[in-house]
Amino acid sequence: KEKRFLQKRKEERERLRSDIEALEAEIRRTETVFNLTTDEYLLESAIYEHNAQKAKMNYLLKLAREI
Repeated sequence: KEKRFLQKRKEERERLRSDIEALEAEIRRTETVFNLTTDEYLLESAIYEHNAQKAKMNYLLKLAREI
């Protein structure tokens, strides 16, 4: 039973690490859009998206600390 629990925790950590890495890639793409565009609507969109991504990253990092 303990072995199954440890395996499940390991899988959760791996999934969380994968989610964090994917989110980091999304953040880089959003920053690229922000840096390359001059359109005010795209800039506003990139800012909102970046703020949402930061909030999600904070959540994922909180989960990572708890595991």
